[in-house]
Amino acid sequence: MRRYLLPVLLLLYTFAPAQVFAQAWPEHTGKRPKIGLVLSGGGAKGMAHIGFLKVLEEAGIRPDIITGTSMGSLVGALYALGYSASEIEQIALSQDWEMLLSNQVPLNQIAMEEKEYYGRYLLELPVNGTTISFPSGLIEGQALNNLLIRLTRGAHSIQDFRKLPIPFACVATDLTTGQKVVLQQGFLPEALRASMAIPTVFTPIKLDGRMLVDGGLVQNFPVQEALDMGADFIIGVNVGGGLEPEQNLKSMLDVLVQATFFTSASNLESEKKKTDFLVDILPFLEGYNTGSFADTEKIIKTGELVAREYEDSLRSLASYFSAFPQPMHKPAISNLQDSVKIGRLLISGTNSTPRRILRRRLRLNENETTSIRTIENRIEILYGTGHFTKVSYAMVPTDSSHHLQVNVEEAAEGALKTAIYYDSENRAGATVNYTRRNLFWPGSRFVAEVDLGQNIRNDINYLKYMGYRNQIAVKIGSQYYKNDLSLFNDNGSKVAILQQNMNVGTLGWQTTINNTWTLGQQLEYKLARLYPQVAGQINLDSLTVDINWLEQLKIRNWAFTTFFKLNTLDRQVYPTKGWQTELQGSYIFGNRFTVRAQEDHRELENIMGKDNIDPYFKVSLRANGLVPLRPKLSLMLRQGLVMYTSNDLPIGAETMIGGYTSVLPNMVEFRAAEPFSYSADNLFYSGLGLQAELRKKLYLQVNSAFINTSILHGYRSLRGKSSRVGYSATLGYLTPFGPITAGIARETRSDWRGFISLGFRLPW
Repeated sequence: MRRYLLPVLLLLYTFAPAQVFAQAWPEHTGKRPKIGLVLSGGGAKGMAHIGFLKVLEEAGIRPDIITGTSMGSLVGALYALGYSASEIEQIALSQDWEMLLSNQVPLNQIAMEEKEYYGRYLLELPVNGTTISFPSGLIEGQALNNLLIRLTRGAHSIQDFRKLPIPFACVATDLTTGQKVVLQQGFLPEALRASMAIPTVFTPIKLDGRMLVDGGLVQNFPVQEALDMGADFIIGVNVGGGLEPEQNLKSMLDVLVQATFFTSASNLESEKKKTDFLVDILPFLEGYNTGSFADTEKIIKTGELVAREYEDSLRSLASYFSAFPQPMHKPAISNLQDSVKIGRLLISGTNSTPRRILRRRLRLNENETTSIRTIENRIEILYGTGHFTKVSYAMVPTDSSHHLQVNVEEAAEGALKTAIYYDSENRAGATVNYTRRNLFWPGSRFVAEVDLGQNIRNDINYLKYMGYRNQIAVKIGSQYYKNDLSLFNDNGSKVAILQQNMNVGTLGWQTTINNTWTLGQQLEYKLARLYPQVAGQINLDSLTVDINWLEQLKIRNWAFTTFFKLNTLDRQVYPTKGWQTELQGSYIFGNRFTVRAQEDHRELENIMGKDNIDPYFKVSLRANGLVPLRPKLSLMLRQGLVMYTSNDLPIGAETMIGGYTSVLPNMVEFRAAEPFSYSADNLFYSGLGLQAELRKKLYLQVNSAFINTSILHGYRSLRGKSSRVGYSATLGYLTPFGPITAGIARETRSDWRGFISLGFRLPW
């Protein structure tokens, strides 16, 4: 049959008008030819397949077999599951592809105790014992894996892809042998992930003892695979030329990826010749590359427009195939339940962490009905602990319930992380972080981090999950801060600089039942030493003191703090939605403030030193939020307050105000003024602004800020004023090496001040 159909179709397709296309076919005797649909790989250009499917559907053609590679495998698999072309289009347009194809997941899926260390490093290297290694790929793909599992959940029990609503196969490459691997069996999300695993970009997928990567390396247009599955008539859609033109080879990674596709590029033409109806969309995708996911809507539209040129021919084909006694295949989508009854909970892949701890952490009960969203949330919480590089699940139906199979891949024992930065306020520096999991006890985490630069900070802490379901964590830690505090007079002139060396020790607990909020308490001991660096006179109440007369100021106290923290931001840098809120109430006691003066001014030690400062309370609230107004426009809101029950505060214990970034725990950002320009006790502040994404990864922020000491009856003023108002504009661009930010700001009736920063540097 195929030998007869092929020359006839090629002849008619070349010379005959579309409207007589079907009439020229042979008589409809025997069985209807099986229609095979082949979708090539092409990265973001593969979105054009969706546009073609819309036209194919409208024409009335329903394939019997589908094969695909890379992005073609994803689109093809969804169509094979029974999703309509319009449904696939809606799925594609609703995704954050930048997040899906990165090594990140949304920040709101990360455990609260891990958020401050997530997404702010340039390089992360796994460490096992004393051996530092390099990852097998830049991207593990947890977010993409979550999406694939969710979309295919109706077919988790189908191990043979030929038994899907439309028989399906995709192509991967064995990284060890370089051979083509046709995937027709197994767990469908893993097969799709393997077919899309571009070497050095995505980590390989281990399946049946093989290391699998992108099938585009050896077979980017799997026509032969559709023929091997029994297809008699091939409709092929190509969006990949195999090799990118010279103008698209802009980086070392581009060159490396290009080199890996030499083999598939060489066999592309031979595969095209095996098709009976070829639609080559690639020539119409000039200007797009494999990473143009921001242009998904335009690429889909391009695919549809090209397919419209073939619409009459497709309708003629549909008429021909419909005339056979056997109707064309029309699949129904697999059952996508929103809730399932969990029969058994099975966990595999864990060695260091006992399964009982994972079961308790998941908090999913057997023989209970649970929503899919709840299951996904629990999976996200487990991944968000940082103990695993991947967490996946499968729902296997039984007679009366579903077995929930959870598979984990444990992270390395430790990780070495680093980042570099520069900003005009704090100069250049580097961050080095070592994180160790399961040190001494399972379910523990040790962190040692240091910031090296003009302002030095280190953070050492040990956290251990406790409780039957790991619902709380006990944490012990130590922090050190070294930075210069500038002192200003009422005219705004800098009169002195003190170097502060502050040590803080903490012991506390916090809840871990949710990945967006936590509640806890901690006991804190603080020791701060201040050393004069630049001479000048300062006013302390009614006393005028020359900084030269002092050698050291020392502050010591204890604090018992109850806190609530909320963080629903979608990412660390330039988030587009969510809130970050922190409410603290502290009882501060054991206060001592001592002074060491030069020999000629020993009397200052008694005058300034205070060993009997009464205990007092401090309450602070910080709330920063972004409310989406439009897809690329967000409203920025900022509110906060600080209140003390005492106005007898030593230097360094009050709230510091100023700067683009907060470099101390008791500091409030105020971009319109230099760091430490103001200090206050009772303080209220508010901010309002807009954030717009001008183009991909380029953000503009405009802000207004208001700070006030009189509303809460503060004892200290803002250099003679009770209120200050500032304005700022910031332009930021997200790069693989960290954000680049430039901004200007000013107070009312003052000069503009500028700011620039490069790299990963977040407020402390």
